Amino acid sequence: MSTKSVVKKAVISSTFATGIVLTAPLMVDAALGDQPLKKGMNHPDVKELQEALRAKGYFTFHTSTGFYGTITEEAVRQFQRTHGIQTTGVANTSTLNLLLSSNSQNRQATNTQIASSSTTSTSGALAQTTGLLRAGSQGQAVTELQERLKEAGHFNHQVTGYFGRVTQSALRDYQKKHGLTIDGIAGPQTISHILGRTTASQASTPAQSTPPPAQPAPTQTTNAVPASGTTATTNTQVLRIGASGATVTQLQEALKQLGHFDHRVTGYFGSVTHSAVRSFQRSQQITVDGIVGPQTLRAIEAAANGDTKTVQSERQIKSDTVTAQPSPPAQQGFNVMNLIADAADLVGTPYLWGGTTPRGFDCSGFIQYVFRNQGVSIPRTAAQQWAAGRSVDKPSVGDLVFFQTYTNGPSHNGIYIGNNQFIHSGSSTGVTVTSMSNSYWSQRYLGAKRLH
Repeated sequence: MSTKSVVKKAVISSTFATGIVLTAPLMVDAALGDQPLKKGMNHPDVKELQEALRAKGYFTFHTSTGFYGTITEEAVRQFQRTHGIQTTGVANTSTLNLLLSSNSQNRQATNTQIASSSTTSTSGALAQTTGLLRAGSQGQAVTELQERLKEAGHFNHQVTGYFGRVTQSALRDYQKKHGLTIDGIAGPQTISHILGRTTASQASTPAQSTPPPAQPAPTQTTNAVPASGTTATTNTQVLRIGASGATVTQLQEALKQLGHFDHRVTGYFGSVTHSAVRSFQRSQQITVDGIVGPQTLRAIEAAANGDTKTVQSERQIKSDTVTAQPSPPAQQGFNVMNLIADAADLVGTPYLWGGTTPRGFDCSGFIQYVFRNQGVSIPRTAAQQWAAGRSVDKPSVGDLVFFQTYTNGPSHNGIYIGNNQFIHSGSSTGVTVTSMSNSYWSQRYLGAKRLH
């Protein structure tokens, strides 16, 4: 998973009452430590460094961004001071080795216990997993997954309980070898195959030593995306970029019927299908992520059957409860969560003075672009946006927060995403997530405005 994708999930999850496990891994894979890390770097290893420092209580910023700035540098300095090594703020080899060593010791006993139980029973954490394990996941299920991949000869590193790039690569190798969908994600099919294979390989009786079929996954419906007038049967499959087959063909046909897919039906889930899914999700005011999970699948079925009541009911699910109370949309079709999702999708876009497109944004150009995608027309500059909005005492998710920087009055702004965080296009960072408690921004905060 790219750093941009991780940050996007962190942006969206900051507005939810229940945390998403993808945004809070506690350990790092062995990839961290391959190179020294220092201020100014933007790299996946930096994110893993931040997570490792968070696990030790040194990195307290809400989101691990992958950018090595002053907050990360100070966290490294504190770690170095505490452990009596040279305080440089640079995560060099000795610092990283010490950090990784202390992390692994903290969980060694737990990992050993879990590993022991996972090799003798299929009723452990992995078998009980109901969701997907992917880059960013952590916990006992990931520990067991790593143990089983190690047994199968695909994972040759220390078991950490954190699903990072090394685990993802090992899982892809396993999937490739056994003819499974190669996506680096442990879903029902892959987990079932891993559990079935390891159980069979450990059995002592000849009758149980025969390897299972190549894909002993639970029976999957071939009518995952129903046509108009049909009712969906139970389906656990999640469709995303890289998927292919009959279910993707049916998805494309359904989206074409609903007016969101205007290309040739291919049966392959690529960028065009991804955009079509996002278009449909936006039209239904459900979470816009381009992934066809249970919520989107039911919404497609309902729309194909003309059941608007079902579509409406699917717009609210328990895990999508917003922490900060969002303001009610003032315009038809506006959805604050889709606004945040679109903004998060642009994390990593470079800063460009006067920029108004994904090739580069300045602060107000970024905001104007994101609001326009939601059908809301707002002025161009930060000062104009300040003048056009109505003041609020305390920002809610989707409100604009303004700052006084290089000149008197509002000269910089961003979109509030909850938990005292805002997303903006900074001149030195591009589109990123920042805390309003940051000493620089807190001293320059002017107030919040609502433009929707």
